[in-house]
Amino acid sequence: MPLSFAPYAPHRIFRSFRLLIGVGLCFTLLLVFRLGDQSDPGAPRFPPQQLPDFICPCNETKDDENYEPTAFASDEIFTESKALVLVESIYSRHSKIITQILNASKYPYKMEVFAKNLPLLTTLERGRFSTVIIESYHKYLNMPRWNRQILDKYCREYNATIVGILTSRPNDTFKRAKLKGSSLSIWQNQQATSFTFSPSSPIPYIARPSVPINNPAEEADWVLFEESAGYETVLEGEAGHRRGAAVIRDLGNDDGVRRILFGHNITSWVTRMAFLDSLRFATQGRFGFPLERWIQVDIDDIFVGAKGTRIVAEDVDALIEFQDWMRSEISNFTFMLGYSGSYFRNGNDDEDLGDEKLIENGAKFHWFCHMWRHNHAHDYNYTYLESVMSQNKQFAETMKLPVPFPYSISPQHAGVFPAHAPLYDAWKKIWNVSVTATEEYPHLRPPSDRRGFIHKGIKVLPRQTCGLYTHTQFFHTYPDGLAKLFANVYGGELFSSVLLNPISIFMTHQQNFAHDRLALWVFRNLVKFLKCHTRLKLRWADPITSADRYFAMFPQEVMPVWSHPCVDPRHKTILPPAFNCSNITLPNILIVGPQKTGSSALGNFLSLHPDVSSNVPVSDSFEELQFFGGHHYGNGLEWYIDKFSPSQFVFEKSATYFDNALAPRQVAALIPNTKIIVILYDPALRAYSWFQHMLAHRDPTAVEAQNLDVVLDATVGPMKKLRSRCVSGGRYVHHIDRWLDFFPASQLLFIDGENFKERPPEIMNKLILDLAMPAFDYRTVLRFSPSKGYWCTLTQGKTKCLGKSKGRHYAPMSDVLRQKLNGIFHADNLALQKLLQKWHIPQPAWLRAALDAQ
Repeated sequence: MPLSFAPYAPHRIFRSFRLLIGVGLCFTLLLVFRLGDQSDPGAPRFPPQQLPDFICPCNETKDDENYEPTAFASDEIFTESKALVLVESIYSRHSKIITQILNASKYPYKMEVFAKNLPLLTTLERGRFSTVIIESYHKYLNMPRWNRQILDKYCREYNATIVGILTSRPNDTFKRAKLKGSSLSIWQNQQATSFTFSPSSPIPYIARPSVPINNPAEEADWVLFEESAGYETVLEGEAGHRRGAAVIRDLGNDDGVRRILFGHNITSWVTRMAFLDSLRFATQGRFGFPLERWIQVDIDDIFVGAKGTRIVAEDVDALIEFQDWMRSEISNFTFMLGYSGSYFRNGNDDEDLGDEKLIENGAKFHWFCHMWRHNHAHDYNYTYLESVMSQNKQFAETMKLPVPFPYSISPQHAGVFPAHAPLYDAWKKIWNVSVTATEEYPHLRPPSDRRGFIHKGIKVLPRQTCGLYTHTQFFHTYPDGLAKLFANVYGGELFSSVLLNPISIFMTHQQNFAHDRLALWVFRNLVKFLKCHTRLKLRWADPITSADRYFAMFPQEVMPVWSHPCVDPRHKTILPPAFNCSNITLPNILIVGPQKTGSSALGNFLSLHPDVSSNVPVSDSFEELQFFGGHHYGNGLEWYIDKFSPSQFVFEKSATYFDNALAPRQVAALIPNTKIIVILYDPALRAYSWFQHMLAHRDPTAVEAQNLDVVLDATVGPMKKLRSRCVSGGRYVHHIDRWLDFFPASQLLFIDGENFKERPPEIMNKLILDLAMPAFDYRTVLRFSPSKGYWCTLTQGKTKCLGKSKGRHYAPMSDVLRQKLNGIFHADNLALQKLLQKWHIPQPAWLRAALDAQ
C-alpha cells in the first residue's frame, strides 16, 4: 500500500534522518544493492523505487466554475505599463528575485536605489509607473519627508498602488508595534506555520483561496498584521494561537494611497504567488498572463545512451499508462519523442526490447527528429547536415513513426544559438522545420531571462528547466538529495516555471523514464500540486500552435537580440570552428545622436585621433551602419563584425540610435561595456532644424505645411507623424531613461551641443580625457570656416568640411515659434535639469534660458 504524506511533509521528513524511522531504513538498505546499476550494463534491473505522491487537503480536481476575475476599467488607467522598483541595493538577493519575476513576466520596470532624489514620475499627461514596488517598506516609511509626499501624491493622482515588503527587525525588542503613519498594528518575529488565501479578497487570481497551506520552512521572522478597519486580508497566517494577515491590502482610507503590504520577503513560494497576484491587481490586469498554461514535455535522446541506463519494455508500459493519466488532467497531452535512429537497438538485451516496444507503440506518441548520430550541428557544413537528417528521416519512414509537426531539436542546442546558418538551411530543406526550442537564448542562466526569436523563418521558443538531466535516473542519487527534488516540485524552480511562463517546454531524457522513472513522479506531482494550490488551467498544444501563440503574445521578440558569442563559455563550445573569437573587433565608443545635433561633426572629429578607428561606411544609410534597431540588424552578427578593423579605440556613429526603442537592449547585449555619447542640443532648435532638413529633402508633408507652426498643431495623419519626428528626439530624459535601463550612468557621456558647435577643439580635448584616450590636441586639426559658418578639419594644411547637407542655412526661428517649442519641451527640460543636477553635470546655457523663458 503506497505511503501517504500530509502536504509538504516530505520536506520535513527528509530534512532529518531521525524522522525516517522504519521506512527510511528499508529504503536505504534497498538502495545499497542498486548502486551498481549505472556502471554495470549487465546488472539486473530492480523494480522502480516508489516515493509517496502529494495529497491535496482539498478537492484538487474541482473547477472554479463560478470564479470571475476582477474586472478593471480602462478609463481608470492613467499610467504607462511599467513598474518602479525602489531597493536598498541592486545586488541584494531579494532585489534579484524581484528582477527575475519581472523579467520572466516581461513587464517593464525601472529599478532605483533609495536615494536623495526620486526618478521622473510623469511624462506629459501620463504617469510613468503603474505600480511602485518597495523592497524595504521601512525605508519608505523613513524617506525624506519631501520625497515621501511626492511619491504619495503621485500614487493618489495617477491611481498607482504601492506594493511594499515589510520584514521583521531582529533587534527590535517590541513584538507588537503600531505601523508608522497608519492605524495598522503588527506582530513581528512570528513563526507562521500555516496560511490560507482569503476567498473574499479580489487579489488572489493564480492562488486558489481557502486551501490550507502548511509552511514548509521554519523561519520565525514573519510579520503578521492585525485586522483593522480600512484593511483587507489577502493571505491569512497562523503563528501558534495568533492569527493575522501575512499579506494585507490597504484600501487607502488613511491617506488616499492604496497599498498591498507583505509581512515577509518573497523567497517562499506562498508569498511569491501572492506577489504575482498583487502585481496583477496593482497594475489593473496589465501584469502577468491569463490562467491558461501550455505544457509540452519532450523526451530527447530516444535510443541514445550507454548500456545499462536506457528504458526497457516495462518502462514503455509505464510511460503509456502515465500519458493516459496526464490526459485525464491535461486534455490531449502527448509526449514528444526526439530520436536518433543510428542508436536503435544499441543497448543490452532488455533495452533492445524496450526500443522495439517503443517502435511498436510509436503511434501513441508524437516524434521529432534529432540527428542521425546525435551530431553536434555546429561542427558540420550544410552538406553533412543534409545527409544525416535524410538518414534520420528515412528511419522514421521505415519504422512508420509519426512525425506530424515540422519541429526539431538540435543536440546540446548546438547551432540554434549562437545561430549556425547551415543548420537552419538543412532543417528547412529536409524537414521543412518551422519551430525549434533552446535554453541558450540569450543565456542559460538566469532562466527568467529566456526569450524567443525567429531566424531564417524558424521560430525558436524558450525552453524551461525541470531539474532532470541525463544522469538523473535514481531517487537516491538525485543531486543535493531528495529535499532538493521535493523543493523543486513543491513550490521551487519547476513550479515557478509554470507560474511565470504561459508556455513551458520541458526537456527530459529517456533515462529519466527508466530505472526509478523520476520524470513520471516529477510531472505527476507537479500537476497535483498545481491543481491543488492554483487556479491555473493546464493545457497541451502542438509546438506549431504554441509557437504561433507565443509570438502573438510577444511580437517584440520576433527579432533576435545578438549577444557576443565569445563571452559565454557555454556558447563558445557550440560555435562553428570557422568562428575566430580572437579576431573580433567591436566598438567601445558609440555616438548615438540625436539627429540634427552635430553628431556627424563629432564622429568626423573623433576619427582624426591617431588611436581611433571607425566602421566601414555603408551606402544605403548615409554612411551610418544604423545596425541596432534598424533593418541591418536582421543581417546578423557577422555582418556587423565585418565592418570594423582592430584598433585601441573603435567608435560607431549612428544618430538614429538615441530615440530608437530597440537600440538600448540590443547594444547592451552585444557591447555592454561601451561608452555612450549623447549630444544635448537645444531641443527647440533641433526640432526646427529637423523640419528644415525634411523641407530641403522635399518631404511631401513638410512641403505641404511649409511652416513648423502648422505641423506642431497637427493631431492626425501624416502631419502628426512629422510632428512626432520633429519633437521626439528632443525629449531627452524620456530616451535617456531607456538607455539607463540597460547601462549604468557612468557609461553615458553628455556633450553640450551649443558649446560643441561654438568651441569644438575645447570640447574634443575634454572628451578624449573622459574616454581615457592618449593625449591629442584638437586645436591643431580643427579650423573655423567663415564661408561655411562652422568648424572643419585641417589636414596637411588643407581645410576639409562636411557636405552641403551639414550646417545648412535657413531663416532664423521666430520668437513666437521659439516660445511655442519651449512650452512643448518645458516638462522634458525640467526633467533634464533634475537629471543633470543629480549627476552633478553643469547645465547647458540653452537649458537655463529655455526654463527661464517659461
